[in-house]
Amino acid sequence: MCNKTEMRKEYISFRNKNITSDALHEKSKVIAQKLDKLDCVKRAKTIMCYVSFGSEVYTHDIINTWISQGKQVCVPRVVKNKGKSMEAVKISSLHELEPGTYGVLEPTSGQKNVVSPDSIDVVIVPGCAFDLHKNRMGYGAGYYDRFLNLISDSCLKVGVAFDFQIMDEIPWDEHDIPMDIIITEERNI
Repeated sequence: MCNKTEMRKEYISFRNKNITSDALHEKSKVIAQKLDKLDCVKRAKTIMCYVSFGSEVYTHDIINTWISQGKQVCVPRVVKNKGKSMEAVKISSLHELEPGTYGVLEPTSGQKNVVSPDSIDVVIVPGCAFDLHKNRMGYGAGYYDRFLNLISDSCLKVGVAFDFQIMDEIPWDEHDIPMDIIITEERNI
């Protein structure tokens, strides 16, 4: 069995090679529709959602939908002077974002609309792979695991992935935070 770093590279490479741009957008649209139908999302006042990058499940449209529905939408911003940490920043448009850490779109450092993690109702989380036990393999820096330790117990952690990213079991460590639900274009776990 290879280590997590090697597995991560394999999963990202597999995802990059196995999804066309058209399929990415079609499957992401199905996932977004399923997300928007979840009762917890319908009731949520504050949602934090990652801003998709590369071959991840595309989130730009669902972010715009939630903003138009009047929800408070936050996206992650890496905090450069605090080690490997991130914060949730409220946005009113994706146009407020610019390439940040790793080239991922995030709010500029001048934006002050930081939202307390314990006031978030739902967090939408990306990953390289997930398993049937709702474990998540992230990208290796630990940003989400550290952030998810700060949210309230009532906040729902939702992993989103393409169905081919779901494995029977992935390696996990004590500090890895499992999801409450995982949404793919094929199923809810």
